[in-house]
Amino acid sequence: MKVFVTGATGFVGSVIACLLACSPSPAGAQTTDAVQSGAGSAALESGATMTLIPMSDAVAREFRPLRAWLPEGPQIVVLEGDPDSGPSLTLFRFKPDYAGSGRLHIHTHDYRLWVIEGALKHWGADGSEDTASILGPGSYVHQPGEQLHAANCVAERCTAYVLFDGPIETSFLDNP
Repeated sequence: MKVFVTGATGFVGSVIACLLACSPSPAGAQTTDAVQSGAGSAALESGATMTLIPMSDAVAREFRPLRAWLPEGPQIVVLEGDPDSGPSLTLFRFKPDYAGSGRLHIHTHDYRLWVIEGALKHWGADGSEDTASILGPGSYVHQPGEQLHAANCVAERCTAYVLFDGPIETSFLDNP
């Protein structure tokens, strides 16, 4: 098997492939022995490493606060990359009305979010939580960097895969 990875597109493509492989869909149930045995990676002919993380393993990992100074804010598990210095794939976990929810903010870089548990609302500067659609499992959000937006979990708990194109840098409108 040959895998060619180039630039952000290659990173995004490999993450999408990982998301599909880790999906609870029937297609995701057709796993390899490496996935079933919990193996973390396998060397490819290109010298790159394939990462395989079953969803049950990913969501069972220990979540930590995204920001240590905001322990009641979003919780994360890093699956790939480094959210402090570059692109990353993480699991985010939110509870209803988590610290920071509903506050307009921006991120320096784009992110892509796939809801896998719960119900989430996400809106832009011209919207509100009252008018935002409810996004359940399987829903997708692409949030461009430098655009105001807000979100809130409207279920007992929300979990999402979140792919950031660069470091997770956040500035709140009411506290830059």
